[in-house]
Amino acid sequence: MTVAVFKEEVDDDEAFRHITYVVAVADPAEAVRMTLADCGAKAAMLNCPIEEEQLLRLGVKPGELVIVHEDAIDTIISRPRRH
Repeated sequence: MTVAVFKEEVDDDEAFRHITYVVAVADPAEAVRMTLADCGAKAAMLNCPIEEEQLLRLGVKPGELVIVHEDAIDTIISRPRRH
């Protein structure tokens, strides 16, 4: 799940940061609700489902929500990459 959160300290409407979450729930609508509640964004984009093995490697338990990318730390590249 990826969200764009507008930066409060900047007047520019284009100033926002990206955050990518892993949400370990089977229902995509619930994943969106959990993500929006956590970050306060207005909308979220469902990226793609991940497999149980990937969740285990990340240490994510069923029902958990974990940030795996935040552009304040790691800028999103212009082209998508497959992992």
